[in-house]
Amino acid sequence: MTIANGYCTEAEFKLYADTSSTGASATAVIEDIIEGVSRFIDGETGRKFYSSTGTRYYSVPDDLDNPRLLMLDADLLSITTLTNGDDATIAATEYNFLPKNWTPYYAIKLKEGSSYVWTYDSDGNTEYVISVAGAWGFSATAPHDIRQACLSIAHKAWKRFGENATTDTIITAGGVVITPRDVPATAARTLRYYRRWL
Repeated sequence: MTIANGYCTEAEFKLYADTSSTGASATAVIEDIIEGVSRFIDGETGRKFYSSTGTRYYSVPDDLDNPRLLMLDADLLSITTLTNGDDATIAATEYNFLPKNWTPYYAIKLKEGSSYVWTYDSDGNTEYVISVAGAWGFSATAPHDIRQACLSIAHKAWKRFGENATTDTIITAGGVVITPRDVPATAARTLRYYRRWL
């Protein structure tokens, strides 16, 4: 197994945990813990601290006070293609991101002077007819404090499972249980700081 979108590496973990455990069994346990903790961090914050490309779909906004504002349900790093409900591609010159000056973005706002409005499809449907293709995530790589949180939580989980793992030990990413005592206070504060509220 290799770690998929982990917030620290096996080498970083071994240095942090001051462990020299080797062998396929120990490596598998460490990798499972790191990936499990990384997904735990995703769940606790409502964010992903890596970039992934994809297309997400949105309904035509029904906010009469902000009809040009399209709220996003995930952190956005960049747009490849923005397609309106009528299949028109909206150029980057026609909209702004919110916030304006840094990523990740949480909304797209059509410019006041733009001739575009969010609109329905050819059948008159308004639900999930706007598509946003791009790079999604809080950041392309995990911030330093998220990496430290991952290391500290993973270390606690590693100690709970024991360093002398054998081939009989089976831990999967979905099966790693993170208990409250596995989350040090500093790590918990970091996760609260990054929590996505929108």
